[in-house]
Amino acid sequence: MNKLIYDRFEFTDTYKAELIEFFKHLTNVELGGYRIFDGTRTHMLQSPIELCEFIFALKNYEQKKMYKLSTFLEIGFAAGIINTILNKFFNFNGIIVVDDLGDERNGMTFKANMMHKNMTMVCGDSTSQRIIDHVNKLGPYDLIFIDANHNYEYVKKDFNNYKQFLSEKGVIGFHDIDNPDFPGVLQFWNELKETGGYEQKEFVCRDFPLQYGIGMLTNK
Repeated sequence: MNKLIYDRFEFTDTYKAELIEFFKHLTNVELGGYRIFDGTRTHMLQSPIELCEFIFALKNYEQKKMYKLSTFLEIGFAAGIINTILNKFFNFNGIIVVDDLGDERNGMTFKANMMHKNMTMVCGDSTSQRIIDHVNKLGPYDLIFIDANHNYEYVKKDFNNYKQFLSEKGVIGFHDIDNPDFPGVLQFWNELKETGGYEQKEFVCRDFPLQYGIGMLTNK
């Protein structure tokens, strides 16, 4: 039996093209995919190209550092599609997600993406001290992905509140660093650049009507 695409990862251009094609089937045409937005909100809220490059970079980081990304903290779960995709590729030992459940989402998709994982959902405002304290007890984390409230003040708070729970060789990801609808994310991302205290990589595709952008940050 042939291995599934997420079980046979390899650093080749052929595999990368196959992975992008795979992601396109989960994505709307406005982001370079094949799906028409139909209001059911069952589509992936990522660019196929950006997500592929991010996964490649994380895999390369694991190989370079000889370090397994074992624990995952996601700030902003939405319907959980990205959470499931990342879990398929990295097979996390533990997943913690924080979400206030305030945004519109597909209920069946939401339920499906909570299944078959060692996952704990912490419900509430990611900036509240109650939530921060709870997440702290369950850490530290090898991968933190910030994708909650995209206003500048909230992105800054989420980074400052949760970076302290990052493992020594951990990685922080940012969603929407190149999204015109959320300039606050890019503003804070650029402020982090100015500090010179981090290694930062950007995965941005501007070939389609919509763009998001993913940032990857590690300590120097």
